[in-house]
Amino acid sequence: MPKEKDSAPFRFSPRPNQAHQIEWRPWGEDAFRLAREQNKPVFLSISAVWCHWCHVMDETNLSDEETIAFINHNFVPVRVDSDRRPDVNSRYNQGGWPSICFLTAAGEIIAGVTYVPLEQMRRLLVDVVAIHAGSPEQIEQAISLVRERRAEEAELQGAPVDASIVDTLADLAAQAYDEQHGGFGKEPKFPYVGVLKLLLARLAADVGGNEGEMLRTTLDAMAGGEIHDRIGGGFFRYATAVDWSHPHYEKMLEDNAELMAVFTEAYRLSGGQGYGDVVRDIHGYLQGVLLDPETGAFGGSQDADEDYYRLNAGDREKAAAPLVDRTVFSGWNATAASALLRAYQVFGDGGFRDSALRALSYVWENMWDGTDGPAHDLNGGTSVAGLLSDTAALARACLDAYESGAGDRWLDRATLAARWMIANLEDSERGGFYDCATAPGLDGYPSERNKSPVDNSMAAATLIRLAQNTGRKDFEEAAGRALKLLSGSFEQCGLLGADFGVAVMRHLDPPVRVTIVGPPAEQATGEMIRSAHAARIPFRSVEILDPEVHGEELESVGYGYEGRPIAYICVGASCQPPVDDPAQLPLRLESGWEAVRGQ
Repeated sequence: MPKEKDSAPFRFSPRPNQAHQIEWRPWGEDAFRLAREQNKPVFLSISAVWCHWCHVMDETNLSDEETIAFINHNFVPVRVDSDRRPDVNSRYNQGGWPSICFLTAAGEIIAGVTYVPLEQMRRLLVDVVAIHAGSPEQIEQAISLVRERRAEEAELQGAPVDASIVDTLADLAAQAYDEQHGGFGKEPKFPYVGVLKLLLARLAADVGGNEGEMLRTTLDAMAGGEIHDRIGGGFFRYATAVDWSHPHYEKMLEDNAELMAVFTEAYRLSGGQGYGDVVRDIHGYLQGVLLDPETGAFGGSQDADEDYYRLNAGDREKAAAPLVDRTVFSGWNATAASALLRAYQVFGDGGFRDSALRALSYVWENMWDGTDGPAHDLNGGTSVAGLLSDTAALARACLDAYESGAGDRWLDRATLAARWMIANLEDSERGGFYDCATAPGLDGYPSERNKSPVDNSMAAATLIRLAQNTGRKDFEEAAGRALKLLSGSFEQCGLLGADFGVAVMRHLDPPVRVTIVGPPAEQATGEMIRSAHAARIPFRSVEILDPEVHGEELESVGYGYEGRPIAYICVGASCQPPVDDPAQLPLRLESGWEAVRGQ
C-alpha cells in the first residue's frame, strides 16, 4: 500500500483558529453510543478542506470560547469531512458548506443550518438543548413524520422508460436557460454538467432543437467568465453572480474533469478551436497543480483564497498558491481518467491517455478490493469503501480505457467492478443501486441507504455499455431495473435529473457496436479506434480484438485480418460490410445509425 498523504482525523482552516478545542469525535459507533449514554444530542459539523465559509466558521463561531465550552458540555461533537464521507454528507447536508446538523442518538435530524453568525448560532445551540431535554415526544413525532415521508417516496412506482423522459428533461433545461448569460437558472450560477451532457447527446442525435445555441452561449460564457481561471488554469466551483462573475474560488478535481469531458465533446461536434484550448487548459491545471508526480494520481481539490486569485499574473507568481488537498479519491480520479481518455479519443494526443492510465492504474492497484469494493480514499481509518459513486465511476473509466485500446485487462476490470456493484449494491426487490454497501441500522452509519439518481444513472449507462461489449444480459437487465425505478421520480430532481436523461437515451438508442480487429499497440489500429469515436452519433461501443490473442474468436465469427486493421459495424440488428479506411469509418457509422433510427 502507498504511504498516506494526510491521515489527520480532523482538518480545520489553515488560518489561525481554535476550533480544535472542541472535543470532536469521528463519525462512528463510539460517538452515538456516548450520545445515548449521556442523553445528549449530536452536534454534527460537515466541513470541507476547500470551503471558504467552512474556514470562516472555524475562525469565528467555532473559535469562540463560550461556544466551545457550551458545545463540549451539552453535545457530543462530531466532525465530518464532506469529501471523505460523501455518504454522510448526502444525508445530512443542509444545503451547503459548512453544514451544522443536530442529531438524536439514533442519527435522526432535530435541526440544521449552514453558516450563521455567532449570535444566531448561540441561540440555536440553547434552543436545541432545551428541545432535546424538554420535548422528546415532539422530536419523536417529527421524526416519525419524516420516516413516513421517506417510506412513501420509496414506494413510488416506476413509469415506462421512454423518450418522453428525455423530452421532459430537455424542456426543463430550456425553461431554466439564461439567454443573456448562458447557463441555467439565476445566481448562484453552477455549470450543471449533467444538463450540458444531455444537450451534447441531443445535439449529436440531431433532434432539431435549440441545443446548439444553448451550448455555445453557455460554454463561451463560462470559458470567458470569471469562473474560468485563465491565469492558473481550470475552473472554480461556481459563480455567485448570474453573469459567471464573483466565483467561489475553490477548484475541484471532479468538476474540472467533468468540464474537460464537456468541452472535449463540444469540440468534437463543432470543431471550435476555442473549446480545444479550454481542454488543454484544464489538462495543464490537472498536471501542473493537482497531480502527484510520484504516483500519477490527482489530489482532490485546491483551497479557496480570494486574495490570491484576485492578483494579476505577475503577482501570483510571487505569492504562495492556495493549499492543494493531496488526498486521492478513487471516484474522482476515475472521473478524471474518463475525461482524459475521451480527450485522447478526440484529439489523438497520447499524453492524455498516458496520464489517464497512470492515475487509473494507481487507483485500481491500491484502492480496489474484491471483497469490499473500492476504497473511497487513502486516509486510513477515515476512509469508507464500497460507495456506488466510486464503483460506477471506476467501472466506467476501466471501460473507457479498454475502448481506447489499452488492453483486455481493462474490460476484465470493468466487468469485475460491475459484478461487484450488482452483487453488493443493487436492491434486488425493487431495482436500482444503494449508495453504500454497509447495511442500515448500525450505530455511527446513516440509518438508511439512499439511491442517488445521479449515481444510479451513471451505473445504468455503464452497465448498458458493458452489456454491449460483453454480451451479458444480466448487466442490461440490472440497468433496466435502475432506469425503471428512477422513472417514477426523476422530475423531482429538476435539472439534477439530466444525467438520467442521458442514460435513458443510451437505453433507447439502437446499439452501435464497432469491432476493430488489429494489434492495439500499432499506430494504424489506434487511428481506427479514434475514427470510431469521431463519428457524429451520440453513443457507440468499441470492441478491440488483437488477432494474436483472439484468433479463435475471430475465426468463429468469420472476422478476418490480413495485416491491417479492419472495422466491423453493427447498428441494431443490421451489420455492414467491413471498413479498412479510417477516414470512411465515421461516415459509415453515421449513415448506418441514421438508417436504423429512421426505421
